[in-house]
Amino acid sequence: MEICVLEKSSNKLRLSIRGASLPLVNAIRRACYIEVPVMAIDIVEVFDNNTVLYDEIIAHRLGLIPLTSSEALKKYKRPEECANAQLGDPDCYVTLRLDVETGPREERVVYSGDLETSDPDVKPAFENIPIVIMAPDQRLRLQAYARLGYGREHAKWMPVSVAVHKYLPILVFDLEKASKECIECIEASYPWVAEQMKKLGKGELKITDDVNTSALYWCVVKRCGDAVQLRFDDNQFLFKIESTGALPPEEVVREAVRAIVRKAENLLSEIARLRREEE
Repeated sequence: MEICVLEKSSNKLRLSIRGASLPLVNAIRRACYIEVPVMAIDIVEVFDNNTVLYDEIIAHRLGLIPLTSSEALKKYKRPEECANAQLGDPDCYVTLRLDVETGPREERVVYSGDLETSDPDVKPAFENIPIVIMAPDQRLRLQAYARLGYGREHAKWMPVSVAVHKYLPILVFDLEKASKECIECIEASYPWVAEQMKKLGKGELKITDDVNTSALYWCVVKRCGDAVQLRFDDNQFLFKIESTGALPPEEVVREAVRAIVRKAENLLSEIARLRREEE
């Protein structure tokens, strides 16, 4: 299997994967969603709240705030180990506090950055997520507990907002046969593709950019005839994930692969155990 990084940023990763089967690539994609643990607020104790939002709504919003989790994976126990832990157990929970009050003529927005955490390694990934707008003479005081969890429990524990894959699109063309309408159609939505086609004149063009090829397919079918064909390489995938900010995208992929390996090892171990029992 050959993996090439096409694009990488703080919250986005695009890979080219060659030589892997569709089930394997899809297993990695699914594992990115539901098998990689991250921190999220799970329990909220509200002591004082006379804002416009009910306690439950504020608790729900707090749960959806991404929390940085890279160090948490090393420091805190996994969800399955904390099933019976006491609330506030330092090996399982991080405590976050919020205490905001407005004056008689003051209005303000409470942001995720206003949360105070007991562990500086576990904090809101973004400080500008609005929680509630406070009117004059209002107070919001609460304590929240965050723990590691899996996306299969709740979406707030999903470390990615996007995890997708597709076969590599390949454009096979011969401009000598292409009509003016064909070139103009492609040029309208994919100017860089038309430019590359004009440079090459004839041949194949692999489209590794992060683009939707639906309009290109329409041009091929409706305007280009036999001059241009859009094919897909079923031995090469374009894989993209976008992180919520809880983990760097490359770490999400690594943890997803480790989760798959652990599951495979557990399966082999169980098969071996059953065989021993049969003997």
